[in-house]
Amino acid sequence: MKASAPKPKWSDVSAMSSTTKSYWAQWDSLLIQDGVLCRKWENGRGDSCHLQMVVPKAKVPDVLQLYHSGCSGGHLGVKRTLLKIPERFYWVHCRDDVEEWCRKCKSCAAVKGPQIRSRGALKLYTHNVGALWERIAIDVAGPFRESESGNKYFMVVMDYFTKWPEVFAIPNQEASTVADKLVHEVFCRFGVPLEIHSDQGRKFESQIFQETCRVMGTHKTRTTSYHPQSDEMVERFNQTLERYLAKVVEKRQRD
Repeated sequence: MKASAPKPKWSDVSAMSSTTKSYWAQWDSLLIQDGVLCRKWENGRGDSCHLQMVVPKAKVPDVLQLYHSGCSGGHLGVKRTLLKIPERFYWVHCRDDVEEWCRKCKSCAAVKGPQIRSRGALKLYTHNVGALWERIAIDVAGPFRESESGNKYFMVVMDYFTKWPEVFAIPNQEASTVADKLVHEVFCRFGVPLEIHSDQGRKFESQIFQETCRVMGTHKTRTTSYHPQSDEMVERFNQTLERYLAKVVEKRQRD
């Protein structure tokens, strides 16, 4: 290809490996750009095309480390890892390599483990939601090991319509801290919702938080006593959040 030679004949590659044959079959989609072998890739609809870097076999572990085990990878599963890699890279047998890498990932194996049977079925808050950011759920997860920046908790805010989560690290779960973060980091960016749903934690039942909701014109609802499962959406997200935190936290658990 560097010599601008025509496509080799089948007789020239028939005795070679399956990888070579695969690239031979895709000859018309391959090109060299800035000295790098690339592949033209179109989406399923055929209305978009971009170049993928063809990865040498020796560099495949570097790509998998970046897209699965790295901080931006988040130790996501096979399906989501395969969704990200084609944006930039391509190599033959990509799916097989991703599946093997995820199966052998020690961090994933250590954290996932056997599923513990839940004590009660989680139930979704069933009031109708007709628009985004009309009704949100809020919860605080923790305490965790104190980080280098002095935070011990996570405040989780989720929209019932889109299921979009926002997560904020906070040093404590005092009502003033939660209310301040909610106003300055959530309301100022997304607007004030019509309703906020939470459990009956003291930080959400305090006069400070209730007054914040009154001033903002937001209706406050809460789960029934000893039944946090009625706030299923945010409780389930907390499980996901904690599972991925366990995969990316450093050994000293401070970062």
